[in-house]
Amino acid sequence: MPFKLLNRSKITFPERIVLAILENDGKGAVNASQVFSKIPAEANLTKEMVHQALEKLANRGLVKEPSAGVFTPIRPSVKSEGQLVLSNRGDYYVRLELDGELQQIYMDNDMVGKLLPGDLVRCDVKTKGKRSYVKSLSLLERVPQRYSAVLDIFEKNAFALLQKNGLKDIKIIGQVDPKNDGHKAIIEVYDFPPNARNPIGRIVEILGPVGEADTEMHAIVAEFGFNTRFPDDTLEECDAIPNEITSKDWGEREDLRDIFCITIDPADAKDFDDAISLEYDTRGNYLLGVHIADVSHFVTPGSAIDREALQRGTSVYLVDRTIPMLPEKLSTDLCSLKPHVDRLAFSVIFTIDKELNILGQWFGKTVINSKRRFAYEEAQDVIVNQAGDYVSELTTFNRIAKHFEDVRFNQGALKFESKEIRFRFDANKKPIEAYVKTRFDAHLLIETFMLMANQAVAKHVKTLKKPELPFIYRSHDLPPQDKLLEFAKFCKLMGYPINIDNELQMRKSFNELMERTKGDPNGEILQQMAIRTMSKAVYTAYRSDHFGLAFEHYTHFTSPIRRYPDLLVHRLLQQYLSNPAPVMSESQIELIAKHSSNMEQKAAEAERASTKYTLALMMEQHIGKTMDATITGITEWGIYAMATEYHCEGLIRMSDIKTDRFTYYEAEKKLVGQRTRRSYHMGDPITVSVKKTDAQKRIIDFYLLD
Repeated sequence: MPFKLLNRSKITFPERIVLAILENDGKGAVNASQVFSKIPAEANLTKEMVHQALEKLANRGLVKEPSAGVFTPIRPSVKSEGQLVLSNRGDYYVRLELDGELQQIYMDNDMVGKLLPGDLVRCDVKTKGKRSYVKSLSLLERVPQRYSAVLDIFEKNAFALLQKNGLKDIKIIGQVDPKNDGHKAIIEVYDFPPNARNPIGRIVEILGPVGEADTEMHAIVAEFGFNTRFPDDTLEECDAIPNEITSKDWGEREDLRDIFCITIDPADAKDFDDAISLEYDTRGNYLLGVHIADVSHFVTPGSAIDREALQRGTSVYLVDRTIPMLPEKLSTDLCSLKPHVDRLAFSVIFTIDKELNILGQWFGKTVINSKRRFAYEEAQDVIVNQAGDYVSELTTFNRIAKHFEDVRFNQGALKFESKEIRFRFDANKKPIEAYVKTRFDAHLLIETFMLMANQAVAKHVKTLKKPELPFIYRSHDLPPQDKLLEFAKFCKLMGYPINIDNELQMRKSFNELMERTKGDPNGEILQQMAIRTMSKAVYTAYRSDHFGLAFEHYTHFTSPIRRYPDLLVHRLLQQYLSNPAPVMSESQIELIAKHSSNMEQKAAEAERASTKYTLALMMEQHIGKTMDATITGITEWGIYAMATEYHCEGLIRMSDIKTDRFTYYEAEKKLVGQRTRRSYHMGDPITVSVKKTDAQKRIIDFYLLD
């Protein structure tokens, strides 16, 4: 079992701050005055508040008080179970659950021995100062892992050369066709015998010549644990589903085919999860409909399609292709809410008065027929120019959405926006340009309505019956206190102090920071750092709140074509609407939730890897070119900088900076020249040139020209 620390969810803000200081200090026994001296001004705590917090923490067993007025943190050495992971830089760590969150506990690579990435291990975890570390570990279970690798074939032996540091070449067992020498393949590594010099593995699939787009994208998909092909039993089961939807499929559904209903999606979208509708009741109230593809009608629990969808957990969106969770017959046809054809949906219909108060909502299975498929750009043109198809309806949609967006932000929702990089390719599928995806009101319109539906479903199930019914939620916790304090210090150094005195002030400060830094070169850096300060949102059966959205209850209901938790939400909601009695236990749901969170993280990593690969490939044609950049990160091994024109981040290695020897100051995140006193800070504009790129390793190196 992963080790659990004491539940800290109920401790006060001062107690959180004091506990973070104690645990991160690393100096053993301290008194209230010593703790108070280390608390940042942004926390707004008095010495008396610190003393009271220490006493309460001691009374609750969260800190020790070995003598009157002297306190020490509890730093247990705990036997824990986790999975051994190898980072792209070649560092090993153990991924395990710590204090309710997945954590990465690093270790000395010399400890690995004959262990392999993916192995389930038992480890002795200790904490010293700010860091936890692995003191010892042993093998519990060997879990074969798949990698992309380049084949090196000799007369009698074949090896797979991995594209990452930290793991020896893999000796291939079995016959290997010599014509595949130098090709990339998927390798399954399954053992490291005691007397062997190299781990052993087998070839799962030959991908093709190194550097081809299909080869490299398939390699990324495999690296993160996804399959490009569906199993035979899944495809056979899918083939057996009738190709058309008829009235026999309707059952007791509400027939909504005649109402005004549209979809708004990316121009290149193939799967349409959601549609929206607008009608009026006899009192003139709005009837705002959110209609979601009814995947649960076609995918039954325990079927081959269901098992594969659960295993995948999510669709994966690479830069030039999608790896769907469901076979295309379902994802882009029968389930997809295409225009002018009857489609099955699970709907939420809100009754909203003229003052835009929600009077109630209805949930149920429906049949719909979309009247128009809009791309986001098309819908935006209609809204802005007040001309085109359904201008009145789109304008009303936009007005309603803006109101509820304002309501959400007034309640404290965070206003973060991440940049999404897109690419343009030439006729040979080579990337020629990177650009930032533009966000329109039409995007926010759909986003707001989906958030409303997700929240409504979670609130309905949460309050349907006591005791509460088992359900899967999308939860987002408060930021970890140590990260929050570190971010507050950095903001102060950058000239943008924030108030983290309590949750309300913290929300307000984060949003004010985003507004104040708009147009500032440091704004994007601060926003990205703020996002990294946040906890990760996860699926869980045990809590329903969402900090980032400022929702007390939240789930994912609106994308069952591409997210397995949404499919489970549909099944549970339908059951509870007809008979509010448990059909799954919380522990069963939690297993699915944890797996879904894990696959979501892997999908995000695969998507980032495909972006990094494509950027590195694109920058090959710009070797030696001089360009403007902004410093986005400073470490002891170099400077990370974002090239403004090309939206790519590269590393200026310390060994390549010849003008001076630099000292790294971690707290201030800066470098200072020992001779020239020249300093480099986060957000500084600099000039760089492209030194080299390695698309296989997904890296770009810059020279510093300042």
